[in-house]
Amino acid sequence: MFAKAELERLRLQKELLALQIEANRLGLAADWQRLRSPEFWQDAASQSARKHPLLTAALGVGLGVLAIKALRQPGMAMNWLGRLGGAGSTLLSVWNLMGRK
Repeated sequence: MFAKAELERLRLQKELLALQIEANRLGLAADWQRLRSPEFWQDAASQSARKHPLLTAALGVGLGVLAIKALRQPGMAMNWLGRLGGAGSTLLSVWNLMGRK
């Protein structure tokens, strides 16, 4: 008698876990589809631009300058971009060191 009740409880618990797994799987699939959609990223970018208008303007000016340099002298723009990447890497390393202390 006790074994049958315990087995039934375990069977119900197993079914509940299977349903939870299926619900989580469906939720992950829906999130994945949402993340893959271009509309999601466009909305995220527009919200960021609205929240940080000065940063957006500064990035726009920087990209404009880079585009002009790339059109005038392609090699020079890549050299400048490489230096910018190196400086960014250095700044990120310093930021990480300061954050640890």
